[in-house]
Amino acid sequence: MNERSLEVLEHFYQKVIIPIKLGSLDLSVTNLTLSMFAAAFVFLGILIFLAYRPKIVPSKKQTIVEWLISFIKRYIVYNMMGREEGKKWWPLITGLFIFILANNLIGIIPGAYTPTANPLVPLVLAVIIFLTVQVSDLVKNGIRGYVRTFAPRSVPAWMYVIVFPIEVVSAIAKPFSLFIRLAANMIAGHIIIYVLLGLIIYFKNYFIAIAAVPFSVIMTIFEIFVGAIQAYIFAVLASMYIGEAVSKKD
Repeated sequence: MNERSLEVLEHFYQKVIIPIKLGSLDLSVTNLTLSMFAAAFVFLGILIFLAYRPKIVPSKKQTIVEWLISFIKRYIVYNMMGREEGKKWWPLITGLFIFILANNLIGIIPGAYTPTANPLVPLVLAVIIFLTVQVSDLVKNGIRGYVRTFAPRSVPAWMYVIVFPIEVVSAIAKPFSLFIRLAANMIAGHIIIYVLLGLIIYFKNYFIAIAAVPFSVIMTIFEIFVGAIQAYIFAVLASMYIGEAVSKKD
């Protein structure tokens, strides 16, 4: 067994499954790509199965899907934006919630990669929210109202040299916090599990296994809970940031 197989972070390495190169453009399919598509197809398949042939009087399976959508709309989007604005934005937030939840949980399957543990995936999601907030603010309030986001009327003009940079940093920090929170939580939980299982391989001791395996199972169950919570937090904060942008007035 080589040293690399014992490395705790080996699970987080990207591995090329199908190499595809077009000149200098690398379009290779990696374990990240496969896990991300698998997560999307598995969760979409489950939702389609549960909501197949919807009825006016919902079946038990249909009730699960309706409850999930109702929960996101009422307790996340409408709470953060209000009903009128929420009607426009709940499909986006629902899509984000389900996508993040799926990619958080797919890594629980042995051998699967956890896409949200790769910093690039949470970073892209955070950038999407950042651009959505800025564009929504600009469309809703116009150029003048958008500028007032960084230079409020209530602040004396001579203080703009201080307030403007602070507001810009604050606008960038909000999506950055989404990125850090999601990536850090998913990386940390998986590192703990792989460290525990790695101890068994490293020491080759049955007594270590007796203690490590049950604790790893407990941590895996806890990871499912953390994955759901992180999807919820991301959706709540994204709704709040967009809600703030579209509710601002010049």
